[in-house]
Amino acid sequence: MNDIFDPAIIEQEVNLASYELLEASKNDVDLRFAMTQHITESSVSVSNYRIDIVIIEFAGHAKRFYNIIDTITNNILHDELALFETAMAIVKKYMTGKDGYVIAELVKLDIEYTSALHEVWSHNSRARLGKNENIALAKASAAKIKVGEAKQKILKRL
Repeated sequence: MNDIFDPAIIEQEVNLASYELLEASKNDVDLRFAMTQHITESSVSVSNYRIDIVIIEFAGHAKRFYNIIDTITNNILHDELALFETAMAIVKKYMTGKDGYVIAELVKLDIEYTSALHEVWSHNSRARLGKNENIALAKASAAKIKVGEAKQKILKRL
């Protein structure tokens, strides 16, 4: 019979595969992301960073926002990011050493997204209350376009 069930051979193969993955992850940030990711109900940890999920009242709704924590220093690097995609992109930039301008641009785009989302929700709320309903719906529609554009700009930088 074949030795594929031999614990020593299985351990040897697992160690070899682990070593190969570790070596490959040195040049592949996406693989490093996948290998170091830990997910809980209230956070996602990747490498030396944790993205905490916080619920904040926003334009009359409960909205998830995201804080990025450096797990080594326990400092909040960025807080109240509106999009999880922004938080993950920023963590990825920190992991690849591309901080500075790129991260500042992602934060700026996230603020644009947040502002447009606030505008959409506010106008929709006004429309539900019957206050200049047609105008409010038209403004909400225009703001939805801004939300989509801001999110696309962020996704392009991933």
